[in-house]
Amino acid sequence: MLMNDQFQTRCPRCGVGRLLVWDELSDEEREVVRRLLASAEYSLDERQATHRWCAKCWHEETESASYDV
Repeated sequence: MLMNDQFQTRCPRCGVGRLLVWDELSDEEREVVRRLLASAEYSLDERQATHRWCAKCWHEETESASYDV
């Protein structure tokens, strides 16, 4: 489970954006997320529940690993 302080972290890839959960993304950002590399490995339901994204550089992070696009 993600800890509350992790939601405040800056993107480890670009250092500018904040990692966002699915509900924090706009409709346009969600459409981009659906097309990212990790979509081939994980179901959309799993990604919505456990992944976070940087809307600046589209870095995607899970609870245990991170994926750069």
